[in-house]
Amino acid sequence: MRAIKKSMMHGAAVVGLALAGTLTAAPTASASSDNYIQFSNNSGFLVDTCYQWQGPDGIESKNYCHTSKPVGQTWKAYFPAEATGATATVTFAMGNGGAKEYLYHLDANSNHCYRTTGLWPNGGEVLHTNC
Repeated sequence: MRAIKKSMMHGAAVVGLALAGTLTAAPTASASSDNYIQFSNNSGFLVDTCYQWQGPDGIESKNYCHTSKPVGQTWKAYFPAEATGATATVTFAMGNGGAKEYLYHLDANSNHCYRTTGLWPNGGEVLHTNC
């Protein structure tokens, strides 16, 4: 009887260790902060871009803007690790405020690349490009 109890306890310990190893090997559910939103300014305007991150409560504290990016410049905004997506606002600085374009539902699991075009007085435009 003692041998059976000892054998059962040993078997339970092996199963427990196997389950613990499976749990520690499970991937985390957060997004990668290697993904980004990139802009290249080919317009005739200074360009502002602002990012509103989507995800858990408190992520809005990581929102920020790139301001007054000149013609010919390229820049990136990296997704915070816990972000699930973003909305980007592009403002073409044409005096007071300028025209705006909004980019919605940007998934944090991929890169997003854009090029701005346009000249005064016709306004600016945001075009999706390959990264």
